[in-house]
Amino acid sequence: MTDDVATSSLPDVISGPSLDLVLVSVGQLLARDASDGPIPLGYADPHDVLGPDDSPLHFRVAQVIEDARVNPWLIRIAVLRQSGEIVGLINFHAPPDERGMVEIGYRVHPNHRQRGYAREMATTMWTHVAARPDVEWLRATVSPGNAASIALIEGAGLVHVGEQDDPEDGLELIYEIAAADYAG
Repeated sequence: MTDDVATSSLPDVISGPSLDLVLVSVGQLLARDASDGPIPLGYADPHDVLGPDDSPLHFRVAQVIEDARVNPWLIRIAVLRQSGEIVGLINFHAPPDERGMVEIGYRVHPNHRQRGYAREMATTMWTHVAARPDVEWLRATVSPGNAASIALIEGAGLVHVGEQDDPEDGLELIYEIAAADYAG
């Protein structure tokens, strides 16, 4: 990653049809990491979206401690514009790498699933970054048993290109598409 990529910014809010994807600030990340419970995120957060043990929080905190300039690429809360409630989170694992690849991760709280929020979150983020000159590849990895995410990813045009054994998540299928080919 070059300094230009690390410092290239994304807006604090990226809006989709019904969701706002709101950047979680460095201060909020560090505060939640140091807390035993929820912290104010500025929206209704009845499920403590950053709190579950499988939250990407612990990975992203280490990244912003190393270089806070990467934060705009990291965790965003998905806020239902109509109610102001947080329904999930989405993030890229890092800014574009030397290949221009960004890998997405997302989660919708179980109380809000099967309403199209995951699809809206992913397509909103992919559409936003696919037009950037520093992004050449969009990637998603998924457990072979996660049929809903596989359908979402394949429906967006990403193609299965391989597998990997993730130390945290086990076997994952790797999907990619050239940013220039992404139709949103």
